Amino acid sequence: MLDHSGPGRDLRSFALPESGQLLATGDVWEPYRLVDQHGLPVEPVAVYFKDLLAADTPATTLRSYGNDLLRWWRPVNGTMSRS
Repeated sequence: MLDHSGPGRDLRSFALPESGQLLATGDVWEPYRLVDQHGLPVEPVAVYFKDLLAADTPATTLRSYGNDLLRWWRPVNGTMSRS
């Protein structure tokens, strides 16, 4: 169970890459890794995934959250652009 009594996360400076992918690692301690366009891990997401694993969250949930994060920042179709 997550502890909601702590200070929480400051998401004002949280940024995801414009492009990237979610990789399955085959490692039980890091089942999925979100990487940027250069193949480097997105550190805030890695920390978040570690917190979720420590709270006994299933790997399938990490996969779902990782895919949600990627979709959140990508345009829905080719006509959309970011300002």
